[in-house]
Amino acid sequence: MANLIFLGTSDFACRTLDALERADYLPELIITRPDSFSGRNRQPSMPPVKKWAAARKLQVWQPSNINSRESAEKLRSLAPDLFVVVAYGRILSKEVLSLPALGAINVHASLLPDLRGAAPVEWAIMRGYTETGVTTMFMDEGLDTGDIILQQATAIGPEENSGQLRERLAAIAQQLLPETINLVCQGQAPRRLQPQICPQYAPVLDRAIERLDWTLPAQALANKVRALAPKPGSFCEFRGKRLKIYKAAAVSGSAPAGRVVLQGKRLLAGTGQGLLELVEVKPEGKRMSSALDFINGYRIQAGETFL
Repeated sequence: MANLIFLGTSDFACRTLDALERADYLPELIITRPDSFSGRNRQPSMPPVKKWAAARKLQVWQPSNINSRESAEKLRSLAPDLFVVVAYGRILSKEVLSLPALGAINVHASLLPDLRGAAPVEWAIMRGYTETGVTTMFMDEGLDTGDIILQQATAIGPEENSGQLRERLAAIAQQLLPETINLVCQGQAPRRLQPQICPQYAPVLDRAIERLDWTLPAQALANKVRALAPKPGSFCEFRGKRLKIYKAAAVSGSAPAGRVVLQGKRLLAGTGQGLLELVEVKPEGKRMSSALDFINGYRIQAGETFL
C-alpha cells in the first residue's frame, strides 16, 4: 500500500476523498489550508477537507506555507510515495514536488490544456462552452502544465450553473482518481505531454466580475449569471440597492441597456443585444424570490432602470 499524502481544501476535494475512502486509498496525512476567520467576532471557520478528516479522526496538517524549508523537511521525513492534490489552492514548489517517490498527481476540472487556472468551472460556463471535463495529471512547477494521465469529457447543459456542473465533475473525478492512483502505483500510468499553448486561462474570480454590464449581449450576461450561481452570484443595482440575480435567460427583443421591460408576468431588461429575462433574484437584505414575486412586491414599473 502506497504512502499517500492528500492536499486539498474545498468541497470538491472532499468528494474525491470519498472515492479514495471507498477504494481503500485513505491518505496517511491530509494537508489543507489554515482555518479562516470571518464575521464581527472573527470566528474560526474550518476548511471542508479538515471537517471531512476530523469526522474520521484522520491526521490533519495546516501549514501556513507548504513551500517553506520547515514544511519540506517535515514532508521529507514522512517518506511519501505519492502526493494527491485536489483543489488545494496553493502552487507547490519544485522542491516539494520532488519529494514523493512516485511524484505528485492532480485533479483539474477542465480538459487540459484548456482552462488552466483557479476557476475552470466558472470560466467554462462564462465563455459559453458546451463541453468540459476532468483531467488527472502528473504535476510540475508550472500552472496545470504537467503530463496528462486520464481525461473524461462531459457536455454542459444550456441552463446548468456552476454549482450543478461542479457536482457532476466531482462525480467524474471520483471515478478517475482511484484509477489514476492505481495506474501510477503499478507504473502503468500514461503520460501525454501538454502543448505549451493554453487556449483560454481560468484566472481567479475577482469581485469586479460579479457586476453585470448591461451593454453586453444578453447571452453573455446569461452565461455570467449561470457561471456565478449559486456562489458568489452576479448583481446589478436597482433603486439604489444591490440586486443579486441567480437565474436568467437570453431572449429576443430590444430595449436600451438596463431598461426594465415587463411582458405579462415576465421581468426583462435591455442589453447590448437582445433582452435578458430575470427568473430568480434576491433583493438586498431579502430572501431569494421569483421574478413575479419581485414585480409584485416592489411594484416594478416598465421603464425603470437596472444599473
